[in-house]
Amino acid sequence: MNFCPTCGAKGNGGAFCTQCGTALKQESQPGPLVADEVKQDTKVFPDTIPTPVYTAFPVTSTPMYTALPLAPVGTPGVGVVAGVAQNNKADTVKGSGGPGMCLVKKGDKHQLRLKFAPNLRSGESVPALLGGVHDGMAIGREYLEEKIHGEWRYTESALGPGTGVQLKFERGEFLKLQDSDLVLDVSFWKMTEGTPVNFVGGNGERTYLKGGGQEGRSWVVNNDGTISPKNYSNLVLGAAVPIKATELAGCWNCCCFPCGAAALNITPESDDVYQECGLFFWFFVIPIPYGKKRKRKSAKQFVNTEDAGDVAMFENSNKIYFPPGVAGCGGRC
Repeated sequence: MNFCPTCGAKGNGGAFCTQCGTALKQESQPGPLVADEVKQDTKVFPDTIPTPVYTAFPVTSTPMYTALPLAPVGTPGVGVVAGVAQNNKADTVKGSGGPGMCLVKKGDKHQLRLKFAPNLRSGESVPALLGGVHDGMAIGREYLEEKIHGEWRYTESALGPGTGVQLKFERGEFLKLQDSDLVLDVSFWKMTEGTPVNFVGGNGERTYLKGGGQEGRSWVVNNDGTISPKNYSNLVLGAAVPIKATELAGCWNCCCFPCGAAALNITPESDDVYQECGLFFWFFVIPIPYGKKRKRKSAKQFVNTEDAGDVAMFENSNKIYFPPGVAGCGGRC
């Protein structure tokens, strides 16, 4: 259809507008759309494609990169608890602030349960982390070094938060530190409540010494996670919670065979210090008065302030004993 470019009137076949006389123009009509019509790219490409140029570098024996070690993935090494990192020896030191270990009656509120007891029993090396009421605590050492007593080396035990020592159950009875040639040992092999338990070692096979039916280094890992001395299932490892000197106040008697006997009185000065005075009956006949001051050496031990070899050890607040060589024990009057 034609139209007038001046007045916009439509024309029906004529060449000029009937309104203003302007020459009509033809309306342009869009062409029909073709389905799936594809626009052709109008770019012009050369008939030939240039060959790329590569620069060759000489091959040398030295690699042009640094290889990084691969982290181990998958099954952990034999004897190591899965998902638990190996311990740094220095991290296992707990200091003297926390309690050490001692023997307690099975069922005592201070008994210790190992978190990885089944793994330990099966021969794996395990961190000595504690479960139950002591969850978050671990068995460690009081100090890093090994002290010497005669032919024996020893490190005192200590409990505290964080990292524990690495233990392995060897030969079906010895609990050995993985970072030292030391095994768990009952002090003087005295199988009674309150006896300290530490780490002791000798030279070679002496580390695994046992005898006299006491078996102070032989242990049983119980199903409930507790650990008992072999043949003493009524006792287990426990926390050596300190006995306060104020709990010891009063009259005591003691027999020190074959030297004699003593009657004494304890007067506390604080939780960690007390005065001791009394009569020692030399060969049970001759009375000799004495007095001394004792201070805390460990959770259940008090040492003479003037004689480091004179140590009084308490199983509890009602029973006292002394190391071998003195062979003394006693109780309240």
